[in-house]
Amino acid sequence: MFLRNLRALLSVVKHRNFTRASEEVCLSQPALSQKIKQLEEQLGVVLLDRSHRVVRPTDVGEVYLYHARRALNELEMGYRAIHDVQDLSRGSLRVGFTPTFSAYLIGPLFTRFYQLYPHIKLHLRELSQEQIEKDLLEGDIDLGVAFVSPESEHIRYQPLFTERLAVAVGGNSPLYHKTMMTLDEIAIAPMVLLSQDFATRCYIDRYFNQHQLQPNLAIEANSISTILDLVKNSELVSVLPQAIIEKQSEIHAIELMPMLPERIAALLQHKTHYTNAASQAFTSLVGAEFTQAFFEQQVVFEQK
Repeated sequence: MFLRNLRALLSVVKHRNFTRASEEVCLSQPALSQKIKQLEEQLGVVLLDRSHRVVRPTDVGEVYLYHARRALNELEMGYRAIHDVQDLSRGSLRVGFTPTFSAYLIGPLFTRFYQLYPHIKLHLRELSQEQIEKDLLEGDIDLGVAFVSPESEHIRYQPLFTERLAVAVGGNSPLYHKTMMTLDEIAIAPMVLLSQDFATRCYIDRYFNQHQLQPNLAIEANSISTILDLVKNSELVSVLPQAIIEKQSEIHAIELMPMLPERIAALLQHKTHYTNAASQAFTSLVGAEFTQAFFEQQVVFEQK
């Protein structure tokens, strides 16, 4: 009963209202409210501020939530540990990945994993880098496929490969047959870029700012497929991971000088959370596919 009350509390805080929380925990709103009230009476404190349209935890509620999340996470890890099957005949794996990887990496990678371990149930979520790191810390996902960032003391980053950005140009652009572009040329080219909630856009904006360049931004989009269609069918150009561009037969990748930033793709994992058999298998697969290639890639860069 107590654990169910805790989960009810966390759901209300997550959704910031009782309606959506009641749907998530499969309780009526009166029953959900009663469970929260029971918990508050047991503790002798008010955990939620209900005086506004949006339900918020009180100061003492914030303190309690921190420990409640940790307790439930430990119990969940214990449950998964005793039910984990080492021969991988069943089990589950929860992975978060940043959106640009969905265009060229996630499909082939998880197809391979499914072929090797068809009985493992996969839960794949497209998330921002920030949300991946948050979900790892809270135990909501097992692994993340994202980028090396200023390291959290609780997250391990296993380098996979270096991702390069390039200018994407379609056949309708006068720039299509070029192999290299200058800052002056990119400054006047009409552009379609990913919206600012993408990590890729942050890298692009930082590059333009460093070179004191104001891009000729015509369109922002939060869909890579939309951007590819626009580039393919108009004079618009974009900046995207080179691996995405190279998969498009009607779009050409052009190098921009000075070079666009590179970033290191990585497998993210909590340093101390329990690692189930499915996570271990995926980590081994990724290591076999990428790790040696990454270090060979670094040697080539150093020799240039």
